[in-house]
Amino acid sequence: MLTFHVLTDFSAPAANALHYAEVLARHVGAEVRLWHVLPEANGVDGRYFSTAAAGLTATEIARELAAVARKVRESVPCTYEVIASDAVVRLTEAMRGSAGHIVVVGNGNPAKRMATAATSTSLYLVRRLAQPLLVVPATFRAGPVPRRIVLDTDRRAVRLPAAAETIPGLLAQLTYSRFPLTLSHLRSDVDNLLTRIIPEVVGIHVYTSEFSPKMAEIAAQLHQTGLLRGVAHTVATSRHPSIEQGIRHAATRYRADLLSFVTRQRSLTGTQFLQSVTAGLLAHSRIPVLTIAEV
Repeated sequence: MLTFHVLTDFSAPAANALHYAEVLARHVGAEVRLWHVLPEANGVDGRYFSTAAAGLTATEIARELAAVARKVRESVPCTYEVIASDAVVRLTEAMRGSAGHIVVVGNGNPAKRMATAATSTSLYLVRRLAQPLLVVPATFRAGPVPRRIVLDTDRRAVRLPAAAETIPGLLAQLTYSRFPLTLSHLRSDVDNLLTRIIPEVVGIHVYTSEFSPKMAEIAAQLHQTGLLRGVAHTVATSRHPSIEQGIRHAATRYRADLLSFVTRQRSLTGTQFLQSVTAGLLAHSRIPVLTIAEV
């Protein structure tokens, strides 16, 4: 069974991310695992975890987490745990199975500068965990499950962990329609049919040069990642002076409600990573981001 591991500090952004995870879990038949990290138990790395609950005692935190879990259980299976040790070690232990786990965190300020984002939980975890990471901005309110999904490729070869197997399965479930296709003499039915048979997942590549890459190359690269295996999709390219802004513009153009890509945290380390396109998207996207880190 798929498990959404939601980190919460009981703040509004965390509650928003949890609600989004609940919507997805209910749709795909998954469960939710709630986590609260005690920053003081993580030494210097504690700065990457919120201190929003710093005024609560350990007992009060456990009680609050239990109350949130009870509420979630009204719609999906839910368990919880307070992490009072190394958070990365504990999360890694809990997700020892390579596939079937997605870590969920909130993004309280998509408009923040990258200097501030350097200590964000999402940019910290994506460089240390092998599982997919789902970042939900506070500016996005969960409603229906995401249907229009954009997956970006940078046309570079990539090696992904076994946990990447989780992504195509999830995308397939999100875009699968349980309703039969019908066609009558009404023009509205024709328009509706055409809309529904067009794949709702778009693989994109944004470039800055004056020469457009071949569609066959983009399609081949998307195939190589395996992230869209078994998922019906189209392929598109777009030219833009800024890769990050171009990707966000493409997501808007295709009315996407979920953006996905591979995070380049291995080939771009330290300050290079914080200046990278993928780090910028994790920090600034105003729609949820589902990413997997390269190995």
